[in-house]
Amino acid sequence: MTKQSRRQIVLSLIAVIPALSLSNWAVAQAQPSHEVMWKEFLEWLSKAPRVDGPALFDTYRDLLIKAGISTQEADQRLDVIRRMHRERPDGWRVMFNNIYASKEPGFANEPNALLISTVEGRKPGRALDIGMGQGRNSVFLALKGWDVTGFDVSDEGIATALRNADRAAVKINAILGTEDAFDYGTERWDLIVFVYEPFPITTADYVQRLHRSLRAGGLIVIESFGEEETVTNRPSTAIDPERLLAAFKDFHLLHYQDVVAIPDWRGPNLRRLVRMVAEKRP
Repeated sequence: MTKQSRRQIVLSLIAVIPALSLSNWAVAQAQPSHEVMWKEFLEWLSKAPRVDGPALFDTYRDLLIKAGISTQEADQRLDVIRRMHRERPDGWRVMFNNIYASKEPGFANEPNALLISTVEGRKPGRALDIGMGQGRNSVFLALKGWDVTGFDVSDEGIATALRNADRAAVKINAILGTEDAFDYGTERWDLIVFVYEPFPITTADYVQRLHRSLRAGGLIVIESFGEEETVTNRPSTAIDPERLLAAFKDFHLLHYQDVVAIPDWRGPNLRRLVRMVAEKRP
């Protein structure tokens, strides 16, 4: 290769570099970072219409498409937002404040049926309602004589739960706070209610946390959507049934269902649900 040829190649590469940089810049602008996607979603969410929580994602997707973003890109962004939503408590507070302020929040107001059947005839004790929301399960347990503590990230939900308890003339201990900040304690609860929650119920660390907080013979009632972890766009509250069974292997299994039924959330459409009642071995 001659000196002149080498010089022409170098000049050609120099000319290409700005074009590549411009192309990369354009891609970066078309596809914002995950953090930017999340912040844009939260900004919209704080002013979003009062609708059922899961429907908010569909509403936001439609908004992105109307703004000129392709369907494929909108779906990709929603996938990112859903995954970040499972891990970011700032999103949960804004979303559930929206849900609980809605006239039609999209969930059952009566207590969970599995919980009702589980405590029937059981001596009341101390109960923990994880993600208590508006207190439908907490108030029910208090009416049955249980000493109930619940926590939730939504101040709107906590305020409603306390009002509902007042109407029912019962007392509940309602705590505003995140799951990470709540102190589950040690051998503290006779019953734990975990229904339609986004927390990592199939991980060893979280299950050990629950196990440690239960008294011997204490129960945990679990119900939520059943979806394998490999399913795309699965609900934030979905539980992988096989992973759930594996995670609770050290408990005594009293009840288990992997069933298609009407859920407490987004009924009356049939959905795959996982239901379980597990006892801490004496």
